[in-house]
Amino acid sequence: MTLTALQAYNIEKAIAAGQQIEAIKQYREATHCDLAEAKAAIDRISNELREQKPWLFKHTAPPEPKGIRKSVINVKAFTLFMLVDAVIFAGVIYYFFLRDTPSSQRDSTTVTNALETTSAHAKPKRLKLSGKIDTGSFSATLADGERFESLYLDKIADRHYIRRKGSSASRQYDDSLLERKIKTARSQQAATRTPPEGTSTLSIPRGTDAPVIDGILEADAWRDALRLTSDDGSQTTLYAKVVGDWLFIACDAPAERTASGYDQLRVYLHMGLFDTLVNERIHIGRGPGITTIRQTRFHWQGEPPSNDKERWKKYAISDWGLYQYAQGSSSMHSGHRQYEAAIHLGEAALHANTPFPLYTELETDPLRDTNGKFVERQYLGSFGSDAQPLWLYFN
Repeated sequence: MTLTALQAYNIEKAIAAGQQIEAIKQYREATHCDLAEAKAAIDRISNELREQKPWLFKHTAPPEPKGIRKSVINVKAFTLFMLVDAVIFAGVIYYFFLRDTPSSQRDSTTVTNALETTSAHAKPKRLKLSGKIDTGSFSATLADGERFESLYLDKIADRHYIRRKGSSASRQYDDSLLERKIKTARSQQAATRTPPEGTSTLSIPRGTDAPVIDGILEADAWRDALRLTSDDGSQTTLYAKVVGDWLFIACDAPAERTASGYDQLRVYLHMGLFDTLVNERIHIGRGPGITTIRQTRFHWQGEPPSNDKERWKKYAISDWGLYQYAQGSSSMHSGHRQYEAAIHLGEAALHANTPFPLYTELETDPLRDTNGKFVERQYLGSFGSDAQPLWLYFN
């Protein structure tokens, strides 16, 4: 996930002030990555800043261009800075506060109390699903003997992948032939999957009306969905339905009422499909946008890295930008957090009449001690787990 200009500015400020922990925290909140990835990224950014903006660490202003009178350039630069800063500040205030001020009332019906939606805020942005799916972007013909494990080993040894993995493009969608073959191999395996003996399966209904992905659970759009409510007292409810070639998932979290907390819905798929594949998953944070990841047990096959910027080679490899067509969003439109997502069945290797495992985590603000120091992650309801996922199917 790319940092916004404001996020990058705040992180640079923290680094320049020597607040490394704060910089790592802000990077994790912006990108939803793990601690090791965030630390590696902050180390890289710090090194780049020391090379490109050394004055940040000397508490001195950057050198002035020669031949320009100091008194004139200082006044103009200061005026320009204040104007730009005012515009940015006004934009931030509008985006986070004024954009959602009440403008009109809208009528709604309810499926359950958890689906009640008030019109206290203007509707968030609607995300548009792709109407044209290129199946060739996630499939390819396999040669005899090509399997998920062998293909992935070929991929991480490929020089193009190595160059991409170590660059800023590492989180972009990968449409390489090797990646398309990997997706094809795991799709073929998923098509023959059966749940463990004695496991019950839940049916995901097929609907005709596709929900709008905007982070608002409209009652009519989810009335015909599978509905599961957590038993931990949080009243968190998970919804799932299939329309056409899409799996739609929603989550209503009435106990989540802090708009600025570390809110994230994670949906996990394909656990246990291969020994070398931990899972595929989607992350939805506070607002429009979705992160898609494949977590593996593969490690770097070459020599140990000597460059700090290649720390990823020390850990089991995860690939970001896994799904091209998935969409997700969340909002506080109802007064509490709600999530919606759409996953293309073909891209995610989910097959009709074939059960598949799934579990979700809904993360909320972390537990902190009296000094505000992080203690542990906190969750608001969960459905299944890595060891005991839900098993679902659709016709």
